[in-house]
Amino acid sequence: MTGIVKPADSERQDSSVTNLTRVPSNLPNSKEKESSDGTIIDRLRRSGLDPQKLLEITLPNRTAKSSIKTRHRLIVLGFLLMVIIPSSVTSIYIFFFASNQYHSIAAFAIRSGSSAPASDFMGFLMSPGADSTESNSYIVSDYVQSQTLLEDIASEVDLTDIYNRSGADWLFRMGEDLPIEERLSYWNSMIDVDYDSTSGVIYLEVRSFDPRDSLRISSLVMEKSEKLVNELSAKNRRESVRYAEEAVAKSETRLKAIRKQILQYRKETQEVSPEDDAKIALQLIGQLDNRISEKKAERLKFLSYLDTESPRIRLLSEEIAALENQLQLEKSRVGGGSTGSMGASISERLASFSELALEEEFAQDLFTTALAGLEQARQEANRNSLYLATFIPPTLSDRAQYPNRLLYSLSTFLILLGAWLLCVLMYYNIRDRN
Repeated sequence: MTGIVKPADSERQDSSVTNLTRVPSNLPNSKEKESSDGTIIDRLRRSGLDPQKLLEITLPNRTAKSSIKTRHRLIVLGFLLMVIIPSSVTSIYIFFFASNQYHSIAAFAIRSGSSAPASDFMGFLMSPGADSTESNSYIVSDYVQSQTLLEDIASEVDLTDIYNRSGADWLFRMGEDLPIEERLSYWNSMIDVDYDSTSGVIYLEVRSFDPRDSLRISSLVMEKSEKLVNELSAKNRRESVRYAEEAVAKSETRLKAIRKQILQYRKETQEVSPEDDAKIALQLIGQLDNRISEKKAERLKFLSYLDTESPRIRLLSEEIAALENQLQLEKSRVGGGSTGSMGASISERLASFSELALEEEFAQDLFTTALAGLEQARQEANRNSLYLATFIPPTLSDRAQYPNRLLYSLSTFLILLGAWLLCVLMYYNIRDRN
């Protein structure tokens, strides 16, 4: 059958391969051997045969072992260069050269005068100062980590000298002549600010190479934070009272303007109140009317036994005519007609004065309401005033807490080990695909 290779054929093939790789005994010296080998390799390549594959066919165990040994050696060398040596250098530096760091811990919170007690949960949620307190707590937290704080404390403490002491190691010290951005980054690496939104407490941790420096910096940060809270509280009070004060100022201005109009009216009319003048005029009209009625009744009585041309009747008729003229004049002064020396009738002046009086009364009520609103706004602002409540004052350490040498060394080793394993897996993945 054609599909089965006979033993004789296989032996013949093995002998032919052996003959290809066998070196004849009558070859010349090494130089001649190299030249002849070069010509053989070139001929094999020109004929489409790969000498390396022929060697793998003839000597499979030797080539595989050599390639495996080379690959393993490279992997071990990479493990030494990427993991062992860097982690060892890091551990030696952390354990023998890194400087001790001491922390100072403080805890404080921003409270409002109108805040409900902590036990009254619903009252705390419904308290008008709750949202303001929480937002201001975030403001203070951001302020501690901001460039503004560094500029505020620059006049009282030199952070460059503190974090570049002679005992500070090269890795964790600040450095000289740094721009403000790098100094801020270093500052944030040496402090921790944590705000607990449930309790509203801000936890502050400051680290340095000397415990007294940590205490000093932490106390200064607390002082600046309290100053900021006071400024925020004063600003809140000003904002809450400002609108009430503006309302009072507007109503007062309006009231003064109306009173000036009333004063000008009184100067022009030469009377304090047209209402009083109208009452006097009405009383006078009533008196004149009564006198006219009396005189007419008296004339009728005398006409019963006197002649109309008698002196008594003529005198009474003249008095009645004079009283009627006076009555007509007074009525014209009150209701219209001739205005006389006052410039307008009493009714017209009374109408104008009533409008001014009504406006004055309305302005007075508005001014009174504005004053009450201002007083209420001031009381509310005082109740909502903010203050900084310190729960844990800045502490002074006796023992160094940082750096955590074991944690740093172990983390460095694990990170480098993970990077090395990733490189090895990528190598095998690429090798298997090719």
